[in-house]
Amino acid sequence: MQASTFRSRIWDFIRLTRVVFLFGGFLLYALGAATAARAGLAILWPAYLLGQIVVTSIQLSAHYGNEYYDREVDRLAAQNRTWFSGGSGMLATGSLSPSTVRVAAYACVAVALATGILAGIRSPWMFAIVALSLAGSWFYSAPPLTLMSSGWGELTTSLIVAVGVPLAGYLMQAGLLPAQFWPVYLPLLLLHGAMLIAFEIPDFSVDRSLGKKTLTVRLGPPRAAGLAGGLIVCAYLLLAILALSPANPGRWMVWTLPLAIIQMLLLRRAARAPTRIDHFLLTAGGACLFTLTALLALLGMLFAGLGLG
Repeated sequence: MQASTFRSRIWDFIRLTRVVFLFGGFLLYALGAATAARAGLAILWPAYLLGQIVVTSIQLSAHYGNEYYDREVDRLAAQNRTWFSGGSGMLATGSLSPSTVRVAAYACVAVALATGILAGIRSPWMFAIVALSLAGSWFYSAPPLTLMSSGWGELTTSLIVAVGVPLAGYLMQAGLLPAQFWPVYLPLLLLHGAMLIAFEIPDFSVDRSLGKKTLTVRLGPPRAAGLAGGLIVCAYLLLAILALSPANPGRWMVWTLPLAIIQMLLLRRAARAPTRIDHFLLTAGGACLFTLTALLALLGMLFAGLGLG
């Protein structure tokens, strides 16, 4: 294989991986570890690294699996593809073969299982976290469960990402999460669900034509957009309560309220007669809202741990 062809294949694989999505796994795992530090525990960096490998390998296995099993949808959705929806397009263009992506997915599953066993030795609760997260992530798109078409895929994914990942970050440093920290994660769960619905709206027509019964297909864009808006409202009601407590590190999260208002307006517009620009703004807005809120949660934990917040 020529050097230029090899470099091209590597670049195609990087594009397939969509590295930007990995940032969420790093951010939320760090939030869990910061919660442990906020509780007065010293961070054990070898354990931190091990847990991060578990999280990232599960995330990559789910991503590659989704690219493989959802390749026909991604091919038909090429005209509506955004930065955050419609897949990478690498299989649809033939840049990479399905078998290559399938092998990559299996390899990541193997890494997740091996490192998950080690993480479980460190914290027995991690056995459950790894097993549930790996199963839920893989069967989101893979048969026989294909959760994305069951009506439960969005909830399963949000629980894994917004709760399971930070919980793994905490468990790798300590025991069970103290009750006072759970309210910080609940708004993230709601915002992640709203983000997933925003990601589904651009693919609605293709998903429906192929029988992919996502929550947006089941409800229709107007009702799905209304549900996403309701989840955002509920999240900020919880955040408003957190903001009342000076000692609660989650109070910083409410600062993303202006972005939340914009996102609800974008949802309303996208539910009617959206353009491709509307889809780009909607999906980017959902990703930014969730990510910035999680980042402020992390900063709140870190500053509270330093006695500055």
